[in-house]
Amino acid sequence: MKLTDRMIGDVAILDLSGKLLGGPPASDEIRDKIYALIDQGITKVVMNLADVSRMNSSGLGLLIQALTSLRNKEGNLKLAGINELMEGVLVMTKLDTIFETHPNTEAAAESF
Repeated sequence: MKLTDRMIGDVAILDLSGKLLGGPPASDEIRDKIYALIDQGITKVVMNLADVSRMNSSGLGLLIQALTSLRNKEGNLKLAGINELMEGVLVMTKLDTIFETHPNTEAAAESF
């Protein structure tokens, strides 16, 4: 998994690519990035999953952990660019009621 970050206004965009399967080093990298953003006072985050080819339950756990950390600091995490397979997983696990999803990062950033 590869993680890059950028800003759109006061919203952090985390672009993920590859497989989101959880476990080190991916889990450490995502967790550390979320904590670093929170330390900088940035609590509006969009995870761009458009280039994520596969995600398992551990990957979902990473998303939930990030969401929880941000909400504990009065922030939020929104998902962008999810494919049909990931959308099906979110629906099946009922996480579609927890995560706000958008077709692209620009729409997700504007929704804040």
